[in-house]
Amino acid sequence: MFLNANKQEWKHFLTAAEVFWQKNLPPVTDDGVILVEAFHQDIRVTLRNLAVANAIRKIQPARLVVLTGVEEAWATTLWKDFDVSLVRELATAYGASETIDVWDIVRKSDRTPTFDVSANVAATQARLDKVPRLPARPSETRLRYGNALAAFYEEQFRQNVVALVTSHVDYDQWGLAVDVARRSSVPVIHTQQTGCLKAYGLFPEHDSGAGTFREELTRQIGQVFEEQVWPRREKLRPVTELIAWRAKVNLGRPSWWRGGTSASVDLSNAAERAVLRGHAAARFGFDADRPIVAVFNHAVSDALGTNRELFPTLADWFTETAAFAAGHDEAQWLFLDHPSQSLYDSTGFFDGLAKQHRGLKHVQFKPSAAISKNALWSLTDLGVTVRGSVSNELPAYGIPVIQAGWSEWSSCGLSTVVDSTEGYFKTLDESIKAIREGATLVTEEQVQRARLWLWLYRSGSDVVTPQIPQWEVWPVNTLLKTMRATFRHIESDADPLFDTVERMWTRREPLLTRSDLS
Repeated sequence: MFLNANKQEWKHFLTAAEVFWQKNLPPVTDDGVILVEAFHQDIRVTLRNLAVANAIRKIQPARLVVLTGVEEAWATTLWKDFDVSLVRELATAYGASETIDVWDIVRKSDRTPTFDVSANVAATQARLDKVPRLPARPSETRLRYGNALAAFYEEQFRQNVVALVTSHVDYDQWGLAVDVARRSSVPVIHTQQTGCLKAYGLFPEHDSGAGTFREELTRQIGQVFEEQVWPRREKLRPVTELIAWRAKVNLGRPSWWRGGTSASVDLSNAAERAVLRGHAAARFGFDADRPIVAVFNHAVSDALGTNRELFPTLADWFTETAAFAAGHDEAQWLFLDHPSQSLYDSTGFFDGLAKQHRGLKHVQFKPSAAISKNALWSLTDLGVTVRGSVSNELPAYGIPVIQAGWSEWSSCGLSTVVDSTEGYFKTLDESIKAIREGATLVTEEQVQRARLWLWLYRSGSDVVTPQIPQWEVWPVNTLLKTMRATFRHIESDADPLFDTVERMWTRREPLLTRSDLS
């Protein structure tokens, strides 16, 4: 996505950015280094990392070292147009003292690290091969790459590293850097691909080391929510209603990763829902008067094993849930594929499972693109997922959700988060019985908590700064022109980027916030 830029627009942007940062960064006075990941081909991702890194440099002057490059398997699967030379130009404009082509080094290396990388490498191989289950053993090539990567990162972290700023925390090129940063007691700032500027932080003094990066984050976000957001619920109620409306019309990711008219929900009351439910149920061969359970498939090869989950893989969860559904015709079951299924699965997993259960009238497998959110919301009496965004969206509109694992919001009290496989199937069984008896499974408090989470995710922790245009500011030339105007006209002392990053950094808070929640 760098390559799509007009050359003249790219040049103007780089010049404006370079002048701005030359005037707004203090001189480096010690040997401190901030490592910034630039492995993603989307410029919007790298811009977020560089902006946060430079905001930290305003507080703690340090050299900026950018890590980039692309390995052949990543290029084949995802980054088809990656250009290291353009990354170098961008990094230089943001004041980087060095840009390292990591994969150029790793390809030639046979070094090994001080720790076992096999779990991380296995998850990477599953993602690159787009298969739903982990390999019994990673390939020798991937294992060699993983070892060389980890050894390279260990060498980098022998410097006085102030922070690692990264857009991802999973897979070999990102996840191993995060692992080494944690082992080296270095703060990790994890930027997000949504909104303006969102970022999470894991600081060594708050890292128990007992779980993965995402597990630690889940616990810490839950604490912030409970101590700083939930007590403000009445004051925040008016804005949570606005955010709930935005989520209904998909203004921003994720809204179960869909855009356009099929992603909007404009049901206003129970009567409207009932009318549409009857129509949608008939379309799928369901009885509108009986419980309907919607089971949301995941990107089945995505980030396996990176947070707490009840089943060995996302595919195992989906398969065993389908087997349970086959034997429980007291409910009707709608199994939906992931909206980006083809990007994460090369094996036909979803279609294969659908064929196994063909002929069961109470079980339907459908592509998610075949059903609008209006119809989906009207049909669903109970949502089931592992870590999907539906677990915060559905409760916001009064629909209960069961989670067979953790997401970043799982400690915020929005859904029913189960802690064992036995408990999972028991909860499914009990929930269906309760729905048949007319019970309401989602409480008013859960609805309020879910809407507060939507506010925190889409507003409270989304910093509006001219440094980072909204994710939807696209195509690339529009983005560059916007950024060029920003660098030519703003003053750093009026930019929220610097104050908010300073607050997060100095207080060691787990998420960036627009205002002081404490």
